[in-house]
Amino acid sequence: MATPATSTFMLFRGIDVELNRCSPATRQAITADIDAANPLVDLEALEERTTGEAAGVDIEDALCELRSHLHEHFLQRKLVRLYER
Repeated sequence: MATPATSTFMLFRGIDVELNRCSPATRQAITADIDAANPLVDLEALEERTTGEAAGVDIEDALCELRSHLHEHFLQRKLVRLYER
């Protein structure tokens, strides 16, 4: 009794493709295309990096504003205590 061939799945453009079910020409095109550069992946990486950098800048700005607010707040409290004496 022959054992069935193990099926080979590859992720191709977001879809799991079972290569054993593809025609030889399609299989060859898919395997050749997987090794090629994917501009969509590069674009997604750029978008993710840009979003991360923008979020980092926003967080840094918010922390600077909080620091100046807290500095002013504690300075006011110090002055109130000083003048209450």
